[in-house]
Amino acid sequence: MKKLLIIIVIAVAIAAGIYFYKGGKIDGLTGGALPSDNPVLEYVPADTVLFAGSVEPMEFTKALEMSTKMGFDTSAMMGSGFEEIQADIENAPDAARMLVSLYGKYLSAVKAKSIKELGFRNELNMAFYTVGALPVIRFELDGTDAFTKALENIETDQNVKPTVNTVNGVEYREYSMNDGAEEVPFQLIIASHDNQAIITVNTLLDDAKDLQVTLSEKPTTNILDGGALNEVASDNGYLGYSIFMLDNLAIVDGITKPTANSFGKGLQDLMGAYGAANEMADIQTEACNTELTGLTKNWPLLSAGYTEFDDSNASYKMVLKGTNLELMDTLGKLRGHISNNISNQDYVMSFGLGLDMDQIVPVITTVWEGLTKEDFSCPPLAEMQAGLRQSNPMMLGMMSGMVAGIKGAGFSVVEMDESALSNVDSNPMAFMQNSQVMVTITAEKPQNLLQSLGMYAPELAQLKLEDGGEPQTLPMGMGSETKIALRGHDLIMMMGNTDALAGKLTSNDSMEKNGLMSFTMDFKKYMSLMEQAMASAAEEANGESKTMLEEQKEVFAELKKADGTIKGTFDIKDSGIVTESKFHAK
Repeated sequence: MKKLLIIIVIAVAIAAGIYFYKGGKIDGLTGGALPSDNPVLEYVPADTVLFAGSVEPMEFTKALEMSTKMGFDTSAMMGSGFEEIQADIENAPDAARMLVSLYGKYLSAVKAKSIKELGFRNELNMAFYTVGALPVIRFELDGTDAFTKALENIETDQNVKPTVNTVNGVEYREYSMNDGAEEVPFQLIIASHDNQAIITVNTLLDDAKDLQVTLSEKPTTNILDGGALNEVASDNGYLGYSIFMLDNLAIVDGITKPTANSFGKGLQDLMGAYGAANEMADIQTEACNTELTGLTKNWPLLSAGYTEFDDSNASYKMVLKGTNLELMDTLGKLRGHISNNISNQDYVMSFGLGLDMDQIVPVITTVWEGLTKEDFSCPPLAEMQAGLRQSNPMMLGMMSGMVAGIKGAGFSVVEMDESALSNVDSNPMAFMQNSQVMVTITAEKPQNLLQSLGMYAPELAQLKLEDGGEPQTLPMGMGSETKIALRGHDLIMMMGNTDALAGKLTSNDSMEKNGLMSFTMDFKKYMSLMEQAMASAAEEANGESKTMLEEQKEVFAELKKADGTIKGTFDIKDSGIVTESKFHAK
């Protein structure tokens, strides 16, 4: 199974690599209504439970041009560790060697800034999806036989002999996944049809139920006709060239009631073919279907996509759709306040947590009551419910006194001396003294919090802090200078070069609920620090550890060429649970 995992990882790498590095108009892309036709999407059924791919094909060369302008060497990042993968699969199954080699050719295409040798269109058009329960990857070709020749060249180089067959008039090449020790009862399939390349699997099902439907049959209603892509793009502002969807509700419905949809029917057929038809009988009951789908209806869809992409900015969003307004309102009460003293993109890096500690017990109690109020009949849910009933969330209230009034906290590396990092083992004091690090706690009454902490550290209770006043030195013997300051609702502990750091603090006069988590990073600065840290660690290491650290150093050296800032957030909004990230090139 270890070799099989390699196959899966490489397959995902190919799909992700080609999918991610598609581009757009060099002056930027804008959202809007999606096109009504796409030759690849004509093969994607409207009821697919998984989709990732292009709706509007974008130029490959312009994508690389935008990535380069952002400072990313695409080929170097995607090729990191590839030689090690090649070395590890010398005795791997034919399927693994084909996929690795195909990915290698794609890396060469990225370096050459041309995918002509692979036979793909310059406007790269692809989709990864399911037909029933069968996975399919599909690419539009350029009308030549270059893709077939590329496969034949790989077969010759790798001494791979495929089985060539035909189904419904479509020729396909079949590659074994057996590694000599284990027999894998399905095969990798690569074919071309209707000017498109297809990668899928051949199972124990009759060809009419797997190969025929994945290689050559168009669904009665495709994903564009069904309207799901337009809806998710419109709801979330996704650009048409990059959309991901996972239909949680259809998956749960199909698993618990195989006749409910094509995914359920396909999964049941597959399990039957492999002698596992009754493996999920305990949850394939009317009660489980009703109760599990009822819970899943609260979170029916996971989607993601780019909301902005040009030569200076790339913004990506992922949304777990929430439909239970009462539940969303309850969970939203957990949102706290992340201070501007934390989330500053000029810092080397920072992490902020916005959490209203006064709401934790009430929210958990409300959710607990909802899950334990009415008895479940479905065995897994009944077991979960029994476990919940043995616990009492009110017990958390006994531990919440210390954190009452806290609305947020964060850790920030404002500046760090890169040169001192190389000597941190021999002179840690110099490293800290030249750095600027701070911990921030945001609370309704931060002075009261300081007094509470004084119960455990009396020296803290003796401090007389004034809002906006001079930071006070903490007599804690922490090595480098440590001070604490009060700025509005923020209690800030500073370490290192505190004089320089104090001048960067602002007063936080707001308690507005503005999020759950945030993360910021100066990409170049942080990657430079990581490069130096790996170099320093490599000097003290030996053998494989030294080699690994030196390789990591090279990766960070490449990544630091991208000069820009990253900001990520995790939040609960009206649309659901939302994760957003943005890269801005300087």
